[in-house]
Amino acid sequence: MQQHVHAELIGGPEDGRSFIIPSPEADLPIGQFTFPSPRDGESPCAQYDRRDRRSDGVWRYQYAGEPAIRP
Repeated sequence: MQQHVHAELIGGPEDGRSFIIPSPEADLPIGQFTFPSPRDGESPCAQYDRRDRRSDGVWRYQYAGEPAIRP
């Protein structure tokens, strides 16, 4: 059974955006992701790293910059 968790983006171009993401591991959602996905062909992409969990259960992801995109 795959769980889902609420997430919020902190900093960067998507600051304040919140959404629901899958949580395949026991209690932890994915540790890092880019938005939008590099495979979507949009540039630049913003990378976010899992930071912490608020008292209300929302996971916060901190802006970590723009990753290098390979052609």
